[in-house]
Amino acid sequence: MTIRKRIGMRRFRATFWKHDGTTDDYGQPTYQSESDWDQVGGYWPCEMITTVGGEIVRGRMTHEKTTHVLYGEYYGVPDEVNANYRCIIDGRKYGISCVLDADGLRMEKRIELRGEN
Repeated sequence: MTIRKRIGMRRFRATFWKHDGTTDDYGQPTYQSESDWDQVGGYWPCEMITTVGGEIVRGRMTHEKTTHVLYGEYYGVPDEVNANYRCIIDGRKYGISCVLDADGLRMEKRIELRGEN
């Protein structure tokens, strides 16, 4: 049995970025400069749900700092994407809290985001 998706459900496009390892004079990673990030995956069609930390979304509790949850096709996201990466949707930057295959079926990925300032 397949679950029918609503029309326009996955209308957001996410791009994923990895920090290139650039450090400042003190050896700390520099995250503020745009040139310090490299794009690793792009234009992943996804559904974006606004949440608060600790809310239950589709039967799973979100992390404490989660502000948004993304759902999309499993194979649309590069395998290496993890909590050290960031995501940009419609020009807004988000840190990644976690990336998981919620059902364990390798059909849909769930990515929890936290808003950046």
